[in-house]
Amino acid sequence: MHCHGGAASYYISYKSMLEKVETASFQIVRQIENNMDNDMHSKRNLLLSPYYNQQYIDDINAYASVNSESKFVIRQSFEDLYLKTFNTTPITDFVRFRIYYSTGEMMSSSNNSAHEEPAEVRNASWFKDTVNKDGRVNFINVPDSESISEERTIAYSTAILIRDFANPDQFIVVRADYSDSLFRSISQNADLTETSKFLVLDENNSPVYVSEGYSADLLQDILSRMEGKQGKFWFNHEDSQYFISYTRSEYSGWKTVLLMPKEEIVSPLNSIKTAVIYTGAFAFMITFLLSILLGRMITKPILDLHKSVNRIKRGDFSVGLDVNRRDEIGRIAMNFNAMRNELQMLIENKYIYQIKLQEAELAMLYSQINPHFLYNTLDSIKAMADYYSVEEISEMAQSLADMFRYNIKNSDEIVSLREELEQIEAYIRIQSFRFEGKFQYSVDVEEELYDYPILKMTLQPLVENAVFHGIEPMREKGRIVITARRYADGVHLSVSDNGGGMTEERLEEIRAALVRPVVQEQYLSLPSGVGIGIRNVYARYAIRYGTRMEFRIESNEGAGTLITLLLREEAAGKS
Repeated sequence: MHCHGGAASYYISYKSMLEKVETASFQIVRQIENNMDNDMHSKRNLLLSPYYNQQYIDDINAYASVNSESKFVIRQSFEDLYLKTFNTTPITDFVRFRIYYSTGEMMSSSNNSAHEEPAEVRNASWFKDTVNKDGRVNFINVPDSESISEERTIAYSTAILIRDFANPDQFIVVRADYSDSLFRSISQNADLTETSKFLVLDENNSPVYVSEGYSADLLQDILSRMEGKQGKFWFNHEDSQYFISYTRSEYSGWKTVLLMPKEEIVSPLNSIKTAVIYTGAFAFMITFLLSILLGRMITKPILDLHKSVNRIKRGDFSVGLDVNRRDEIGRIAMNFNAMRNELQMLIENKYIYQIKLQEAELAMLYSQINPHFLYNTLDSIKAMADYYSVEEISEMAQSLADMFRYNIKNSDEIVSLREELEQIEAYIRIQSFRFEGKFQYSVDVEEELYDYPILKMTLQPLVENAVFHGIEPMREKGRIVITARRYADGVHLSVSDNGGGMTEERLEEIRAALVRPVVQEQYLSLPSGVGIGIRNVYARYAIRYGTRMEFRIESNEGAGTLITLLLREEAAGKS
């Protein structure tokens, strides 16, 4: 009876032991996968360094068109950037990086490796795959490992495409090569048994890393049984039986496989058959404590990291990770905290700063053309002119007062084209007294555009610029024309004159200044002599609409000037 009870207890303990080892084995595989994913994600972030400074993106766009000296400077700047990046965040398995231009030209290599032919690079499968991923990291298995030194052999690589999102044809591809020390470190830290085998397979089930003592026949037999993204099963090979557990990473697409020999799993049971109950209780306690230990050492930090990532996705940068360990997870936590601090600094010091700077510049620009007190004085001048029957002074004061009222009648900076033209009429009346019929003024506007919304004081500064810089220096009679037309690319608002125009050098100087960014650390001013009109109109539309507007200036010396403001339909009327 006791024998049957002992046999039953042994059988139950045997089955329970196998189930627990299976569960623990699968948990180890999952934890190894998580460790690898976190490490791969950190390495991917290092490749994105150029996106933290717009200058590097501008250098990529300009590289094909600059001279050889400038190309050397650009190549050196990228090499210095990645040298600093990989030295600032030490990675034990990092071997080297290489930077390629979109043509296949090798721009830089951290270990001065021999330059490859551009055509060979462009036709390489890893280069094509990286380009096709268009900004997503490409994990590359290196089956024919290149030996850099006796201790450093390339096991795998990561590569990514870096480009301006508005310029898909010009880009660089950054490839970083790594040894297998990451896998060996994970294998050592996972508390695997001596005869257990740890494998990493790529998307095509080709080996990336294998433990010592592995055979190609064993791998082929295992692959025939592996189905789906994850699983576990017992497997017979030759005279041995193995427990196989595997899982596929959603991030890299690589599989992590753990092989544990059955003999090593059940061997302790063979020596304790006479003490089945005690052995079962002891095994249960060991397994329970092991689960708790694994949970505290691996699962909890991973969960904390997951929670922190979710907080950052929601925009909460207030809480970081506690770093109180020096293993792989501790280094991941340190890298995560560094990334969080850098992201928070970028948001606070870059975007918020630019928004505040734009608001301040808008307020400054409007303060230049929004007087809040002068029209009352002009009303008094008009009243005195009427009293003394000085009609011209009265009409000029009335017109100027109407212009000031137009500026401050409401706080809305969006007005209709009709309202803008009415206040230009007032301005023209004032100037007609001064110039005594020296110029003609006409309006050519499509009927449907009279109610088109534009920024207040859009055309008047341009008309004023035409009067003083174009018409006034002329001896003969001048002409100013305002035109508004809708074309396929948007609405064109133009102010033209037949005045003195400007030289080609002066025109290019002004155009060059207009293509520079408006929001800078110091306020942008156009070349002296251009006038507040062009400065003001261009700056306000550039700040508000950015690339959705285009500001064109055409002029020939002695033949007049044409200024055209192109507003694309999606930009019209938006505040």
